[in-house]
Amino acid sequence: MTVEGSPHGLRRVYLAGPPNADEYRRRAAALLRQSGWEPVDPMRRDYRGRTRGNEREIVEGDLAEIESCDAVLACFVFPDEGTAMEAWYAHSRGKPVMAYTGGTPPHPWTVYVAEVVCEELEHAVEALERARSQTAGVPPPK
Repeated sequence: MTVEGSPHGLRRVYLAGPPNADEYRRRAAALLRQSGWEPVDPMRRDYRGRTRGNEREIVEGDLAEIESCDAVLACFVFPDEGTAMEAWYAHSRGKPVMAYTGGTPPHPWTVYVAEVVCEELEHAVEALERARSQTAGVPPPK
């Protein structure tokens, strides 16, 4: 796993997921903060209902935020092309991707781009913590 960013390990996590996955975003952000992460939610730039004509701004904003993060937590509870593109981009840039499926069987591409595929959101966040600990040489908290 290649991890760049803070010399103290992973810090910022991009929340990839379908636009209407509000519960995922709330839960993920809370779990990440409890574990000492800074969640980066692209939906704070909410373009729902007004994407037409703003495609470039949306995608370039997402790409810049992924670049500013150390890892991606991707919600794959159902197919979403934006989430897939975000996960692929992060993977292509050498950033770890942790996938959360909610029990949905993962697509082969999800398995390919993700460091870990987890049915439970809590397990995906724990995988991020293990990755940070390995990078920083610090054992995960108990």
